[in-house]
Amino acid sequence: MNPYNQGYGQGYSTATPGSYANQLDFAAILRQVYLWLAIGLLLGFGVALGLGQQMSAGNQAVIQTIENPIVLFGSIIAYIGVGFAFYPVVRRASPAVGAALYLVFTAIFGLMTSVIFIIYTASSIEMAFLTTAAMFGVMTLLGYTTRLDLSKLGAVFLMALVGIIIVMVVNFFLQSALLYWIVSIGGVIIFSGLTAYDTQWIKRQALALTASSGSADGAMAQRVALLGAFRLFLDFVNLFLSLLRIFGRGQ
Repeated sequence: MNPYNQGYGQGYSTATPGSYANQLDFAAILRQVYLWLAIGLLLGFGVALGLGQQMSAGNQAVIQTIENPIVLFGSIIAYIGVGFAFYPVVRRASPAVGAALYLVFTAIFGLMTSVIFIIYTASSIEMAFLTTAAMFGVMTLLGYTTRLDLSKLGAVFLMALVGIIIVMVVNFFLQSALLYWIVSIGGVIIFSGLTAYDTQWIKRQALALTASSGSADGAMAQRVALLGAFRLFLDFVNLFLSLLRIFGRGQ
């Protein structure tokens, strides 16, 4: 769902929540990336928390809806479909359409992950979330400040990600404890690295937009902000789920 090996940010436009200025500087683009990221995380985890609390309280209507195979597989298909469609849609459609698709994607994530609140204890979820926030903050700062060229690692991260997905599928049938820990620890390593990688990508795209004239067209800046937020959202939530597999204690 997150094709890291693709080249992004060429001929993009970026929209910013609540801003319709025609010109945006470098700092403004970065602010919009993290604003969209915050909005996505609030929506995604808000939906998950709301549904999870209803299930924990024994709301049978919500439980039956979430456990309905049609809803389950429908949400998975929608999540994957929107994930793959996001990049071409943002490139070609208006920023408003891209923003709406981003919000739909994060809401579907919340729907899919709401079950963690009946699988894991609240303390486990809180521990995983706080650890994720701390690791994400460190890695995004590293990606922004490092002088190393992380773009060379894109293919490495992609191959590692594909490998983890294959192992997850295999372990779905084998139910191996060893493979479980390989997937969990490997996920933490991969998505920590991708956080730094994507942060540097966002920084370079923002710099490229402002390099020629010292400011960036609002439409182009909007698309970069949405794409950047989308990539960081995937990094954050996958890092969270990997840590939850490690810290998680069942109810």
